[in-house]
Amino acid sequence: MKLKGKVLLFGLAVLTASYGVNKAISEEAGQAISEEDLKLYQSGINPGEVFAQEVGGALFNKPMGSSNKSCASCHSEEKLKKAVGTYPKYNEKLNAVISLQQRIQMCQKLNQGVDKPFELKSKENTALTTYLKYIASGEKINVDTSSNPVVKEYYNYGRYVFELKRGKRNLSCAICHENAAGMVLRMQKLNPLGHEYNGIKGTNAAAHWPGYRMTKSEVYTIEQRFQQCMSQAGMKILPLGSKEMVALELYVTSLANGATIEAPGLVR
Repeated sequence: MKLKGKVLLFGLAVLTASYGVNKAISEEAGQAISEEDLKLYQSGINPGEVFAQEVGGALFNKPMGSSNKSCASCHSEEKLKKAVGTYPKYNEKLNAVISLQQRIQMCQKLNQGVDKPFELKSKENTALTTYLKYIASGEKINVDTSSNPVVKEYYNYGRYVFELKRGKRNLSCAICHENAAGMVLRMQKLNPLGHEYNGIKGTNAAAHWPGYRMTKSEVYTIEQRFQQCMSQAGMKILPLGSKEMVALELYVTSLANGATIEAPGLVR
């Protein structure tokens, strides 16, 4: 069984030129936590929070593009943190659901006049996304799944991608996080990604990403984590920002609706 049609990128050439939205494939980082980050962790500090504050915070306040505006020039943190938990979200200009990472690209292109917005795989886009999730900590996740036909389509497609068995191991997201929930794989308990599944308490995963992965010594967004899971499962890796990936992010995020954002997370 294959994904419906081709991987869609909202008419990538048009959107890149007009709105700055694009996709990219993430790259794997190192295999172990760095000595510097280990010292932070041992002292009770999440290295992901340092990344959010020092890298993401600096970018948030840095003037960019032909307008010479910073994110802070247009957006107060107080208002922004209320909006963060609503992404992925329907965008009228694109008539599509977009991720927070893509919204950052649009702001760079349309409001700051940046010719080449930060790619979705870039450290800069990840840092800004992490910073926004960090300042939104304490707010609730509240993604829309049914307000219009496009949103319903993305939500249903995300569920389809979540349940679709594919790759050389014929696995799906649902096999690990629903069917096998509560079992142990490689010394790790498999947990549902929402509040609970079949009476098994879930992780509300979307509330904790982006997250700092100790075994990689780097912060990753939830879509980048999806890619890592796909690689481990022997699946063809879906591009960041594709319709499939955004739909999957919307569906997984909806499982945590009502949960409190606590980001960046600290994970293995």
